[in-house]
Amino acid sequence: MIRILLANNHTIIRKGVRQILMQAYPHAVFGEIEEAEEWKEKLSAVNWDMVISDLYMPDKGGLDTLQWIRRSFPELPVLILTLYPKEHYAVRAMKAGAAGYIEKDAAPDELITAVSRILSGKKYIALPGNEN
Repeated sequence: MIRILLANNHTIIRKGVRQILMQAYPHAVFGEIEEAEEWKEKLSAVNWDMVISDLYMPDKGGLDTLQWIRRSFPELPVLILTLYPKEHYAVRAMKAGAAGYIEKDAAPDELITAVSRILSGKKYIALPGNEN
């Protein structure tokens, strides 16, 4: 069973990502984080297989949180799903420890591909020409 933690301050984004991923992973278990203050409790409560997080959370920056996750849970892969264009933040996110980077305007199949690759132990950044 796959366990995926969704971190985004917008409920509609969390629910949409869950719906998309449930098509590919119907037996997956999902958790949700709405505010950065929930990180410690949620990450400690369950042995997650991956985190899908926005780069921006209102009460704490995404890169700071990503670095904290890397220190506290070094084996936990994090996919950044954000509005910020990869040209501006993807390299910074990957250097901070992200396993992947995808923009919110990507096609649903792109999200599924990113999750599948990361769950198999690989890295993922959408490149020109492989967006669906």
